[in-house]
Amino acid sequence: MKGPSRCFVVPLIIGLAASACGHHHVNPPVEPYRDRAIWIEPTRGCTDTSPRFLPKFRASDTLSGATAKLRSDQLSAWLARRVPGGWAFGPSIDGSNHTTLWLRDPTQKRAAISALDSLAPPNQLFSATRPDSVVALPARWDYAELYDWMEYLKGALGGARGTGVNMWGIDTSRNRIVFGIETKETLAAMISWLVGRGIPCGLIAVEVVGPVRY
Repeated sequence: MKGPSRCFVVPLIIGLAASACGHHHVNPPVEPYRDRAIWIEPTRGCTDTSPRFLPKFRASDTLSGATAKLRSDQLSAWLARRVPGGWAFGPSIDGSNHTTLWLRDPTQKRAAISALDSLAPPNQLFSATRPDSVVALPARWDYAELYDWMEYLKGALGGARGTGVNMWGIDTSRNRIVFGIETKETLAAMISWLVGRGIPCGLIAVEVVGPVRY
C-alpha cells in the first residue's frame, strides 16, 4: 500500500557526493530515499482490499474553482473531484524521463489527461502530453479523499496532546498521509489517537522525525 505549520511531504532522492584532495574524486552512487515511516493498521490484517471509507464531512465539498486556486492542496482536491478515474497525482516525469499518472482507475488515463489539460490553470504541471507516453498506475486514494481525511484529522489535533506530533502532510508519492512525531516514546499514543479517529487501512503512516526547528 502505496507541525504547527502545514507540511507537504515530497519524494526525496538522497544524493551522496564527496571529493578527495588532489586528483582523486569519489562519487558514491545515488541512494534512493529510505522510507522510515510506519504504516498504521487500525484493524488486524490490513490489505490493499481492506474497506475504503471517508469522513462524514468532506472538506472538498466546499471548494470552488476560484477559491481553490489560492492553495495548491485545495486546487488538487478540487481537480480530483472533477477528473475521471480518481486522480491522485501526476503526470510526473522522473529522472529517466518516464511520465507517470496515478489514478484510482488507470483505465481512465486518456479521459483524465484530457480533463487535466482543460481544467488545470495554465503554466501548471498538467501540460498537454501524448497519452501513449504516459504510464497510468493504480492508487488507493484520489487526492480529494486524502485532502478530506487530512482536513478532518487536522481539525481533531486539539485532542492529540501527548502524541508529540509536530509535522503532517499529504505524501503524494506514496498515496498516503504522513504524521511526524518527535520521539519514539510517543508512538503508542499517536497510534491510539489515530485509531480513535476511525481511520481506514492504508491511509496513514507515522515517522519519528525529531524536534522541528524554525
